[in-house]
This record gives sequence, C-alpha cells and structure tokens, in this order.
Amino acid sequence: MIHLSPNDLPVGAPLPWSLLDGEGNLVLGSGNVIPDVRDLALVFRHGLLCRQEADSGENPAADLPPPGPLGLQVGTLLHVKQPGDSGRAAASRLIGFVEQGLFVTWPQLGGRDLAVQADDTLLLRGFSGRVIHSFTSTITAVCRSPFRYLVLSAPSQFDQMPVRKAARVPTRLAAYMTQSQDAGQEAAHDAFSADLANGAARLVMLSDISTGGALVQAAGPAPAVGSRLQLRFRLRTASIDSEILAGAWVVADSNGDTEFPAFGIAFDVLGEREMTLLQCFIYEQLLMGSGLSV
Repeated sequence: MIHLSPNDLPVGAPLPWSLLDGEGNLVLGSGNVIPDVRDLALVFRHGLLCRQEADSGENPAADLPPPGPLGLQVGTLLHVKQPGDSGRAAASRLIGFVEQGLFVTWPQLGGRDLAVQADDTLLLRGFSGRVIHSFTSTITAVCRSPFRYLVLSAPSQFDQMPVRKAARVPTRLAAYMTQSQDAGQEAAHDAFSADLANGAARLVMLSDISTGGALVQAAGPAPAVGSRLQLRFRLRTASIDSEILAGAWVVADSNGDTEFPAFGIAFDVLGEREMTLLQCFIYEQLLMGSGLSV
C-alpha cells in the first residue's frame, strides 16, 4: 500500500482511489468528496491513511464467485485454532474452494505464521452474513507457490449460531451526515443525494459503531441532542463494499472539544440488509481482535 499525506488528497473533488487505514480497512471510498481543509484534517486526525497500488483494483466485488461451503464467500475472514489451544486464534481468509474443499491463506497470529503441517486438524470459525459457522477441517496440502496457502478438507463437525446482537467495536469510517425530517426510505435517499450535490452534507468520522448506534466526530459544531440525522457510509465486509444509508438521532452531548466535537447517535430501526451488513462488519472486526474464542 502507498502511504498518503494531506497534500496527496484533492479537496472539493472526487477521490481517485479509496482511502484505507494502516491495516487495509476502508475509511472512505473512491469517488467521494472531502469538502474542505477542515474535513481533511479530521480524516487524518485518527492516524495513517493509505491507498492501494495502482494495479490492485478498486472494485473488490467485480467477478465475485458464488458462495462456497456453508455459504462462506471468498474473502471471508476466518478464525483458526488447533485442537486444545486455549490462546488467541490466528487469522486467515478464504481464497477459494473446489468440491467443497477450501483454499485459505496461511493463518497468522501476531504477524507470524501458525505452525501447521499436512494432516493437522484445524478448528475454524467464519461469518456468512447471517450465521457464525464453527467447523473442523484437515489440512490436505501445504502450498508455497506462488504464495503460502493451505488446502483444507470439506468442513465437518460444524455448528452454527445466528447473530442477532453485536458489541460496539472501534472503527475509523468516514461518513456523510445531514440533518433531516421524517421521510420514507426513497424520499430520504433522494433528499440525501440532493444535499450531497449542493454541499449541504457534512463529512464526519465514526470512531466506533454497533448495530444500535455510533460515536461521531465532526469538524465543527455538533448537532443538538434530539436532532434527527441521516448518515451515508460504506462498509467493507467479506471484501465487498456496501453502502449504508441510515437514519439516526443525537442522544449524547459532545465531548467538549470545540474544534472536533464528538457526540453519540442511536440508529433508527435498521432494515434487514443494513442490520446484516453491520453485523458482518462488527463480527469481522471482532475476529481481527483478540477477544473471540473458537
């Protein structure tokens, strides 16, 4: 990835590429606009920003194959352990499948490859968008060219748990925010598009998020408690970028920072699509942390 400085980003013009944090997580998608220099300072306030190499592609959903075993999509983050291991799980990703077998990146823990070999049994957990799947697979082949990856047997001894609620997780997502009135979904979408076109939408940062709400930071005055908002942002789940448009209410005062005030919001009742995407995003963030056990 290529590191960026504030001088690399256009202000008031569409971004030519997506902005990523140091871990490769999406911050702000290509084609979006950073309205002014204060918004630019806000985007960089939370740390390093990067972009992908020019030939790595900006559309991870292009030519996406159908789901594989258990409904898991290529790009799904997997939590990997060995039987009897009570420590942290390693992280891997599903990169392909054939005849119900799986191809996965070599599991890594703390930046180091997990010590595994052919015929080892692994315990894995992945999220299909609605359900957390736990299963076992045997390593049928260890491959080192053109890169290191594992071939696993078809999942067995599997269990599944529907995900209904998720914890709040720290994040770094840019979003556009407008103050709004009660309206239907189609009318809200049209109104938001108009606000974006005329410059009325503000760029804000979501510094943590749950299916119930988020903590928002803005470059300028915070809206009053009780104000109704519309937020539009993109989530990257299972390597796919999806746009979310959600209504919300301001429920908590700002933190006293007059330059970049933070305030809490509660989402309105989310649609099934938005809820599923948020659950998937939150679960992937939990998998990348240390707190989820297999």
